[in-house]
Amino acid sequence: MDFDKFKQWMEFAQNYQTGEFWNSVFDASKGELMTKEPAHSKQKFPLVDMLMDESRVVLIIELPGLTKEEVHLLVSGNMLTIQGTTSLPFDMKPVLKERYQGEFKRTIQLPEPVESKNISARFHNGLLFLSYFRIKLKEEPISID
Repeated sequence: MDFDKFKQWMEFAQNYQTGEFWNSVFDASKGELMTKEPAHSKQKFPLVDMLMDESRVVLIIELPGLTKEEVHLLVSGNMLTIQGTTSLPFDMKPVLKERYQGEFKRTIQLPEPVESKNISARFHNGLLFLSYFRIKLKEEPISID
């Protein structure tokens, strides 16, 4: 193959796929490419939606294949941490691996501080629903001595 044409093709292809993709193509031995874990999977696991109105905050957290006993939640001020471990349901070699497997820990910033006793949590069909009522603090005068 003509090296200059190959270089042109690589520059053209780089415009459509950037980052670690091309490094993984040339570094992977046969069969590794399909089972290599996507770089973004750990950063965005679990997926979270946060909804809010004047009185309440609701979080919907995707935890496919997990039970409530496998998930641990911690809250400190306005930081919520979700952690646990996912594993393959079968002891077999993966041929295609897109789902994240292993330990995970994700911290989400909440709109305001909340105490754990004020958060309700419900697990249903692989979704964890967290909700709490917002505390509305009113302005109060401060006396000066």
